[in-house]
Amino acid sequence: MISYGSSHCTGRAIFSLSKNWETEVAEQRIVCIIENEIQRFQELQKILKDNYYSVCRIAANEVAFTAIVDAKPDLILLSAEITEINLYELTDTLNTDRRTIDIPVVFTTIPEDIDTRAKVIKSSDDLVLKPFDEREVIARIERQITVSKVRMALRESEAKFQSVMESAIDAIISSNAEGNILSWNKAAAAMFGYTEDEVIGKPIEVIIPERFRNAHAEGMNRVTTGGPSHVIGKTVELAAICKSGEEIPVELSLATWFLDDNRYYTGIIRDIEERKQAEQKFRSVTESAIDAIISANNKGEIISWNQAATRILQFAEEEAVGQRLEIIIPERFHDAHRNGMNRFTKHGVAHVIGKTVELVARTKRGDEIPIELSLSTWKVRDERYYTGIIRDIGERKRAEKELQEKSLEMKKKNQELEDTLKQINEMHNQMIIQEKMASLGRLSAGMAHELNNPAAAAQRSAAHLQGLLLKLQGVQARMATKDFDQQQIQKIIALDEMARERAKETVELNILTRTERESSLEQWLQDLGNMAPGEVVPALVNVGLVRDDLEAFLKPFHEEQFATVIAWLGLKIAIYSLVEEIGLATGRIVTLVKALKTYTYMDQAPVQSNDLRKELDNTLIILRSKLKKGIEVVRQYVEDFPVIEAYAGELNQVWTNLIDNAIDAMEGAGTIVVRAKRENQWVVVEIEDSGPGIKPEHMSKVFDPFFTTKPPGQGTGLGLNISRNLIVQKHHGKLSVKSKPGATCFTVHLPLEFQPTEKKNN
Repeated sequence: MISYGSSHCTGRAIFSLSKNWETEVAEQRIVCIIENEIQRFQELQKILKDNYYSVCRIAANEVAFTAIVDAKPDLILLSAEITEINLYELTDTLNTDRRTIDIPVVFTTIPEDIDTRAKVIKSSDDLVLKPFDEREVIARIERQITVSKVRMALRESEAKFQSVMESAIDAIISSNAEGNILSWNKAAAAMFGYTEDEVIGKPIEVIIPERFRNAHAEGMNRVTTGGPSHVIGKTVELAAICKSGEEIPVELSLATWFLDDNRYYTGIIRDIEERKQAEQKFRSVTESAIDAIISANNKGEIISWNQAATRILQFAEEEAVGQRLEIIIPERFHDAHRNGMNRFTKHGVAHVIGKTVELVARTKRGDEIPIELSLSTWKVRDERYYTGIIRDIGERKRAEKELQEKSLEMKKKNQELEDTLKQINEMHNQMIIQEKMASLGRLSAGMAHELNNPAAAAQRSAAHLQGLLLKLQGVQARMATKDFDQQQIQKIIALDEMARERAKETVELNILTRTERESSLEQWLQDLGNMAPGEVVPALVNVGLVRDDLEAFLKPFHEEQFATVIAWLGLKIAIYSLVEEIGLATGRIVTLVKALKTYTYMDQAPVQSNDLRKELDNTLIILRSKLKKGIEVVRQYVEDFPVIEAYAGELNQVWTNLIDNAIDAMEGAGTIVVRAKRENQWVVVEIEDSGPGIKPEHMSKVFDPFFTTKPPGQGTGLGLNISRNLIVQKHHGKLSVKSKPGATCFTVHLPLEFQPTEKKNN
């Protein structure tokens, strides 16, 4: 149980020095008082409080130790007159427990109790006599707290030192001025094979090879007498000897220190056997390297130089080591080199470190050679070093120059090839145009005939129409002199409409019937007083009108009007028939021109959507003059045939070549089957003829340029070759042929997803 007096453990105390300002004192120290007499406790409490101590009162019972641990005091005041607990057991516990070992214990007792004073002095750190003198109490408390803090610091320092000693991977050995070993850590034991008990107090010579002991003794005497030291404050490489007698290479860092005017030495020893082996391996690697490997310190002095460096730069190792790097740097680059090293040292800015750069180096003879430099930096004990790997690239540069010259030559040849290829392509395109013109030439006669017939018919009808119109004007003038009532006028309008409709339907009559009807009708019209029945009779007969029809039509008219109306009706029918003939003729011309226009795609882009069925039909229209000779065309088109993107003009040239060849193969009689279908990701067009077939020996040659089986002057031998190129190269499709007697079929496969050649090349 812990009870507090009027002053509690408040951490920091604030006291007033004047009315207007305050200052903060150091953190209050805590003193635990174990005192059963209330008067004595209050007396101590007042003394401590007046001197800015915080007071904790601990009851003298079985939990007193626990209360002290919880309070964490700076000092304990323990009354020697307490009988409730065993004071000496309590102090023993306080002095041995890690939690309280550093808390000083001061007993309070009366001067007359000599025995108690003797006992408590052995168990405590100090003694305060009763009655209490404030100055003595405070002085003893201050002294014990200070001693406790120093003792704690020393123990902490010793613990830290011991921790460092035992955790160090290097051997740490201390000795006195006589060279006797004072400390020996675990790493030293592991390195040299001696336990600590085996070497403490022994001379340091136990780990010094015999051949070096005299030099060691001389050095110790020199330093002891005030002479210079060759190793103190430096790191040197030496040899040491183990308990087994084996010598090992070590690295020694030696320091000296003084205590009470006595000199001591501490050495940190590192086993560098592995490093030496690594250095040997590194040396082996560098000496076998084909590239120069050069190391330098931060002063730019060369510290290592391999055989390749001698071969490349011509300096021997003994000539280069210790020299500055400038011996291999052309003079014009010296300033840049020094500035770069200074810049990196001061600011860490490197333009070449960690990179591979091309430079020039100077050889011993003064020659400059092109090199490739890879530079790296590393540190040892805060000292910076540089290693450069230098490759002689003179051969490579010569090869590059030669390659460049050859590249220029190849570029020139490639340009020549490109020019040649361009000429070939131009010639090929010209051949395509020539073949297309040849195809058009073969079609021109048929097209001229096809266009000439309707054009001539239209011309004749137009000329005839002009004469009939003049005659119609005369008849209409005579009709104007006739008095037609309203019913008759309506009948004339109806007859005009009837004439227009009748003119659209010509009645097919044999020659005998036609002659009989014309003669009968002409005689009837003459009897009626018609002066020129021959001009209207053929027109009336052509539309199937006879005397009975005309009499029925003309009932509303009286005798004086009859002959004039008949003449007017006949001219109207003739005129409407001629107009119909002109319409049919010009319509035929329009159809032919449209087919030809679509076929050639004169006003459209090269790449467009195509319904191949329509294009095939247009090609058949163009070739109709050749198909009239007895050739039957069978179309087999699937209904869901897809529209594709393609070069329409080129494809029409293919269809023309294939169909024209089929027509020629059948020699004017046979059947051509044109199929259009879909197969997976292809659209397929087949053109099959019933001709004699292609001879087996010709099958492998049909697509070769200039190969033809046609008589001289009837074929260029380019049609199928050009067709295959247009399908394969420009449309990324396929063109194949199968043939046997009575059936030759050319098959074209075109991709559904077409990629124009221009886009693909880009």
